[in-house]
Amino acid sequence: MNFLRGIVRAQGQIFLQAGWGPAVFALAAMTVASAWFALAALAGAAVQAGCALALAGWDDARGLHRFREGGTRARSRALGHDPESSRVDAKALARNRAGTIPAEVDQGLHGFNGALTGCAAVLACGPGIPAALWTLAGSAVCALIVWGAPKLSWPDFLPLLTGPFCLVNSIAVAVAVPFERTPGAVVPLGSPVHDVLAGAVRGAHQVILGGSVLGGLLVLAGMFAAGWRAGVWATVGTLVGTLAGFVGIGQGPAASGLLGYGALLVTVALGVAFPARGSLASRIGVPLLAAAVTVLLWWAITAVGVAPYTWPFVLVTWTVLALRSRQRRAGEARSTTGAV
Repeated sequence: MNFLRGIVRAQGQIFLQAGWGPAVFALAAMTVASAWFALAALAGAAVQAGCALALAGWDDARGLHRFREGGTRARSRALGHDPESSRVDAKALARNRAGTIPAEVDQGLHGFNGALTGCAAVLACGPGIPAALWTLAGSAVCALIVWGAPKLSWPDFLPLLTGPFCLVNSIAVAVAVPFERTPGAVVPLGSPVHDVLAGAVRGAHQVILGGSVLGGLLVLAGMFAAGWRAGVWATVGTLVGTLAGFVGIGQGPAASGLLGYGALLVTVALGVAFPARGSLASRIGVPLLAAAVTVLLWWAITAVGVAPYTWPFVLVTWTVLALRSRQRRAGEARSTTGAV
């Protein structure tokens, strides 16, 4: 495990990508918004990753560990009373830990919620002690949520995604900085075609709470660095979301990129990270429909005065994955019944 490598890779995991390309481009895009964004993102990732390792060590000390195979988790058998048995079980726990949490930290999987928390803190408070405390506390709580979810029987088929970040920071911003319910355009408006295209590019930057064309281009470059499928789905997703928002909500939010970032994430999730099996029409149609639904959710969440962050992406992705799981279980039940 390389801890420093893990906190850098965590920046790419914001976009569900583990490679160096997405991570480096994401950091560059953060720097375009503000160098403080990049620093806070690295700090948040480090805090979450450090807490994840500490919590894993605590689990090991209590004789708990996880089995990755099949997405299950289990309590190890009680440590033996004789010294030799204890040594054997301790070695088994060490091997299990070496293959799970540290490996996940190395891949950045225990850092991206903290990275986004750092960006949210700087956006809300500006650089300074309040943002630093927000980043530290929020990232630690994200680690606790990720650690505690399996223990509370969180479904194995639902990845937490950026849910911990959304939960922690939606509460924090509601307490510290009341969210503006009617966000207007933050960029000069032009022709509809220009605003849709520019808004789609800005939407890529809005994933990390930016909003510039240059930042969006860097994010999209990082997605293409991860692979052509990731790049295409990211581009199509933010374009579909922005166009749907332009038609259904208004030119201002669409041109600002506020309606493209959730759509980008959901198409990458459903088109690349968790692709569906089945017909070509469903493999393409479901992510595109999900992208449009994120726009409706963004409007609904914003209308009630809650900071939307990446909630639309998280909720839509969870819904699709839950429906897939239900359909799969129903198919297995029918197969079993037919076999009997």
